[in-house]
Amino acid sequence: IAFDRLDGGLSKHLDDVFGSHGIRTFKKGHAEKEIVGRNEGVSTPKTRASEPKHGKTDPKNEPHVGGNTWAGGTGGSDTAGLGGRGGPYRLDSGHPVHQVSDEMKAEVSSEAKRRAKEMADNALKKKLKELDMGKLDWKRYSNLRTQVEEQIVQLKSHLKDLKKRSEERVWLKNQTSGELDENRIVDALSGERDVFKRRGNPDDANSNPLDSDPVAIKLIVDISASMYRFNGYDQRLERLLEATLMMMESLRDDRRFRFRIVGHNGSSAKIPLVNPSTELDEATQLRVLEGMVANTQYTYAGDNTVEAISLAVEEASKGELIIVISDANLERYDITLDHLAPLQAHDVHAHLVFIGSLGDEASELASCIPNERAQVCLQSSDLPLIIKKIVTTALRQ
Repeated sequence: IAFDRLDGGLSKHLDDVFGSHGIRTFKKGHAEKEIVGRNEGVSTPKTRASEPKHGKTDPKNEPHVGGNTWAGGTGGSDTAGLGGRGGPYRLDSGHPVHQVSDEMKAEVSSEAKRRAKEMADNALKKKLKELDMGKLDWKRYSNLRTQVEEQIVQLKSHLKDLKKRSEERVWLKNQTSGELDENRIVDALSGERDVFKRRGNPDDANSNPLDSDPVAIKLIVDISASMYRFNGYDQRLERLLEATLMMMESLRDDRRFRFRIVGHNGSSAKIPLVNPSTELDEATQLRVLEGMVANTQYTYAGDNTVEAISLAVEEASKGELIIVISDANLERYDITLDHLAPLQAHDVHAHLVFIGSLGDEASELASCIPNERAQVCLQSSDLPLIIKKIVTTALRQ
């Protein structure tokens, strides 16, 4: 926890989790202060607010604070960015946000605010036209994204620094300098020189396997009738949509991963939804989510969970990560632990995440599946850490 508190999003998440059990990991207000100290700062703009504009695009994407030249800056004036004043709309370039005070925001003239709103309205119309989305479509998408905004930020943060085991520092043996290898003491006494070990990278330190060899991630989503039927019981369909949107938003621009989504229901064990070549803009993501809802509403009753897992494992390449999100409505179809044996495949990393349960069925099933290949997630806020754990385990094997 002492280390994780340096990560603002993670410290807040830990505080919420432990707090739900009556344990305070931080002093009251301390987590929020550390988030500000880590991710934000107070900004005093260097120029007066005058004419709203998009701003220039920095090809190097360096952080810009307090100015009025660059798009995507923070704590400045006039340009599209975050934390500033007088700009036409928000634009996140991935840098820490520096915030302008409300008093300084109040200095923006009414005319400048009017022009900024006009620019924002025109930009939205252009964006919706590009995406082939109407205002109602945009509102539906925005409402969905707002529900998982914090989880998206957390998952991106968790995945940002993940590395494969081949990138990690290990003990390099048979060295001529370093620490004496306790397994080579006899050789040292006989005069051998390569009896030392030292920490280092097994391969070229400048190479990144995640860049040259993207990790294949296949998300298997349960879009069967039970997701729709029991959504009123525990909001499992809403949680599925949130989880799917969170994954799409977090992975769509990350070239370290090759992302695919496949659905299954009573009619089919394989319903392609997203391929690695799919351009995941907002309109496409909304269509994916609406398609999932339509399947749950109109599909015939039945279950193909086992068939979907088996097929995904059979088709997977070596080292592929398969994440199956489902409710635990398995007993109804006489699905036993033996049927879930494909989760234990050696050449792929298959994990089952239960997001719905009738009674304790989900927790009982998950506890019986060996090698931690099953998790229970009944709160969307828990999903980023579960996904981080699954991906980290896969990359380290």
